[in-house]
Amino acid sequence: MFAARAINRMAGGVERMIIVIMNAMIARGHQVDLFTWDQAGAEAFYPISPDIVWHRLNMGDPYLKAGVNLMLRRTRRIRAIVNQVRPQVIICFQEGPYLALRAYTLGLGIPLIAAERNAPTQFDHINAGRLRRLIAFNAFRLSRSVVIQSEGTRKFYPSFLQDRIVTIPNPVFPAPLTARPEHPDNRGRFRVLSVGRLSYQKNYESLITAFAQIAALFPEWDLMIVGEGEERRNLETLICETGLADRIRLPGTVTNTSDCYANAHLFCLPSRWEGFPNALTEAQAHGLPAIGFAGCAGTNELVGDGKTGLLAAGNGDTKRLAEALTLLMSDHEKRRKMGAAGRDSMEMFSVDAVYDLWESTLERATLR
Repeated sequence: MFAARAINRMAGGVERMIIVIMNAMIARGHQVDLFTWDQAGAEAFYPISPDIVWHRLNMGDPYLKAGVNLMLRRTRRIRAIVNQVRPQVIICFQEGPYLALRAYTLGLGIPLIAAERNAPTQFDHINAGRLRRLIAFNAFRLSRSVVIQSEGTRKFYPSFLQDRIVTIPNPVFPAPLTARPEHPDNRGRFRVLSVGRLSYQKNYESLITAFAQIAALFPEWDLMIVGEGEERRNLETLICETGLADRIRLPGTVTNTSDCYANAHLFCLPSRWEGFPNALTEAQAHGLPAIGFAGCAGTNELVGDGKTGLLAAGNGDTKRLAEALTLLMSDHEKRRKMGAAGRDSMEMFSVDAVYDLWESTLERATLR
């Protein structure tokens, strides 16, 4: 059984990965159930196998903190679902669902896997981060294993969890199209692209500000940020303040991101923290050079500084980000070479190899 907070019409990386992994396990002959806190009638944004049994809790808003009465009712309902299904293992995507399922299923004897989607450095950027880190790490002591997405984030976990940690990157699918980062489009223009949720984590205000600082030097360049989220209004206000509303676009969620990558010339992900950013690997698979912050865990492992892109010093430094953008926006040949190197670097994340790691991890969890 896989568990996630909610996936109703969500087009994010977590939702996509949980679905593709479940679909792969179905294709490999396993029985898979999905549990979420979604309302009845919730639908998946990404294609989901009809053989997956989806249990929607349908008890309150999945994003609001539950009161005592609702928590008690949820406990009874969730334990009833788990007892009915009797899964051999429950895989909880992200810290919150793991903590909840760990509490709701105490005493049922079913092993849980904590599938972390962000580096622990996220706790450095959120309210009550130190307390949440303490709670999460100690709760992970009760897990069968902790799945992280990149080996570089292992060092952020305490020693008492090291023997439980398994590194499984996300699969990177072959790109159906290839970008030409050195050539302008048919209008003679170039584009900086970013793809991700419009959220505090992604730090798009720094990208907009950095682009605005150098926009006059590159009148043939535009910026497009694909995605939706709670920061839209703030970002729209910032764009208006820059006076570049005709060159900076927020088109929202799109159904075919491959076209976006293929028609771009440079990719930038200014996140404060990451785990294994799907949008970044997809951009590289399409042959785009990439820019991110050196202080962003996850990003700094996927971008080879000076080889497949550039890492701006620090984490959130707008001036450094503008300097990195300037270097690649002004050098067509460097973008071509870095884009090609980035595409080659994605071969290590082949789909079958990643699914093999997941399958073996799940099998080990059921044998203990």
